[in-house]
Amino acid sequence: MRKLICAAVAVSVLAAACSTSADPDEGSAPTEPPATSSTLAADSADSAAATEPAADDMGPPDTTPSDTAPPPTTQPFFPGTEDGRPFLELTLTEKIHEFLELPNTAFAANIAGEMGLTGDQRWVPWVMDIMRTAGARNVSDTSMGALERLTGIESSGDFNTDYVRYGSWYRTNGVDPGEGYETFKSELYAYLDFRFGDMLAQVTDRVTLGAIQFGGVRRGGIPELNNPERLTPAQADFMTDEELVLGVVIGAEAGAYPVRFLARHELANDVVGGVPVALGYCTLCLTALMFDRRLPSGDVLSFQTSGLLMDSNKIMIDNETESLWNHLSGTAFAGPLAGTKLEQFPVATVRWSDWLADHPDTFTLDTPPPTYFPEMPERPPISYDYTPGAAYRTYYSSEDLWFPTFETPDVFELKEEVVTVDRGGFALALGLAALEQEGPFVYVLGGEPLVIVPNQGGARVYSAAEVAGVPAEAWRHGAPVEVALGGVLHDELRVNGVDGRNRIDVTLPRIVSSQSFWFAWFGLHPDTEIWPPADHR
Repeated sequence: MRKLICAAVAVSVLAAACSTSADPDEGSAPTEPPATSSTLAADSADSAAATEPAADDMGPPDTTPSDTAPPPTTQPFFPGTEDGRPFLELTLTEKIHEFLELPNTAFAANIAGEMGLTGDQRWVPWVMDIMRTAGARNVSDTSMGALERLTGIESSGDFNTDYVRYGSWYRTNGVDPGEGYETFKSELYAYLDFRFGDMLAQVTDRVTLGAIQFGGVRRGGIPELNNPERLTPAQADFMTDEELVLGVVIGAEAGAYPVRFLARHELANDVVGGVPVALGYCTLCLTALMFDRRLPSGDVLSFQTSGLLMDSNKIMIDNETESLWNHLSGTAFAGPLAGTKLEQFPVATVRWSDWLADHPDTFTLDTPPPTYFPEMPERPPISYDYTPGAAYRTYYSSEDLWFPTFETPDVFELKEEVVTVDRGGFALALGLAALEQEGPFVYVLGGEPLVIVPNQGGARVYSAAEVAGVPAEAWRHGAPVEVALGGVLHDELRVNGVDGRNRIDVTLPRIVSSQSFWFAWFGLHPDTEIWPPADHR
């Protein structure tokens, strides 16, 4: 009976991790990112469910003491334990068990502090999880002190700074959290969303499990677009010439997905050119990728936001098998489809006017309607400000990250945009700001000559390998390329000359490339090549 009561109380206590004080129906993004950590003090799980944050409400985890919190006392109150023994007399293992039975700030602070005193670095991800989910000042202060002791890195005293700092230390050092961590994390996160427990139970690698963070919303808390309504260019008179779209061509069909919509919804399950696809857009790492939803078996997947992050990158979940997918790689890392990699299609990040000039028959999207919740009629619908540039404006205007990732070298700024290529085991990151000042040129990656064609907002990449009638030495690294008039197409490139002296008439196939913030690309590809070289920056 006690366990059932404790579980019910804990659900209401931790449910605030999925809510903020911000109004989910607000018309614009806040000027400062709001708190998203839990408070261990909510009236009910239902009230939390009714205030799921909108996409622009996500922000760095923060801890602001509740206005209703009791005044501090010299002797903190400790709830009773299951067998009646005083909590302070329990072993650390027993304390963790009691905490999972009834999560509360008194238990959380005591456990985090004791973990810090052990000096054993395996406790770092445990303390990080307590710090992320507790949301009370006494817990965050104790956690930061514990992490300072465990890592040897001085605490800044600021929750957001330390959360990223210590989380990045853990990610870079890859310390094994040890036995029992799987149960601890899955049971603790299940209080945030009961589905998190099952999701995390699929993760077999403990170091990876320790890197997974609560993103501020529950599963589906950022509603995906499913077969979104389409418009012709003439109907889409709200679109501006300069706004960015994510352009795709599959078969004979061209489509333009406005960034203003994907920045809010982050996922679109659609069909383009007869192919079921998923367009994933990670706002935190600024990456758009188009995946083929078909499996070799013939089954078709549909995707949803999981509510979890790793390396400040969204984790997708498919509705058919519940497998977890790394968005940047398109690979399932947990669940029945673990190891499966989705095929990708090229995506162009371009201005609407440029895309329309090249693809006058393109479709684009209608403004998404508010998201309603028929199963919870008392819950307000989620609606967004779709003004270009409104989503995550605070995040994009700051150099700071909101979530941990690998410690990243400063050859680029953390949130500098790079055009990326992953080809034949070789990786490349090209600084977008420098690219926009260049004309088409050759980059030789792993022995394969690639032609980089910059545009305002991005670049396309084409392969010049094994071009008949053109000497291989013509495609030297850095050679300028002369593109035929009107020759920059979505899926191919017509070239009239290379290196200023080789007159040719060839067509090159386009390859998959992408864009992201530097920190995100480096986290997945630490051995990446960079352009411009560091000594030219």
